[in-house]
Amino acid sequence: MSNEELKTRLEDLHQELEKAHTLSTEERDKFGSLLSDMVLIARGEDLEQENEELHDDETLREKLEHKASDFDVDHPRLASVIRQVLDTLGKMGI
Repeated sequence: MSNEELKTRLEDLHQELEKAHTLSTEERDKFGSLLSDMVLIARGEDLEQENEELHDDETLREKLEHKASDFDVDHPRLASVIRQVLDTLGKMGI
């Protein structure tokens, strides 16, 4: 699995977020943060140090899994794209 596939999935996710007009500002901000983390991963940058600095209990993967579950009912396409990103990350060993 390549970074190019992850970049493609991230672009898909970004497009779906643009279509999801019913997301709150807070939800969009959280997704923005997750997307930023995923972009760093796609570039091959190490997030471990950043995650330690944030003292965050949840990993990027766990955050995405929770978001996908949250959006199953109201935004099924968005939830599907999130799961595709998770699948790609898993194939990359992340």
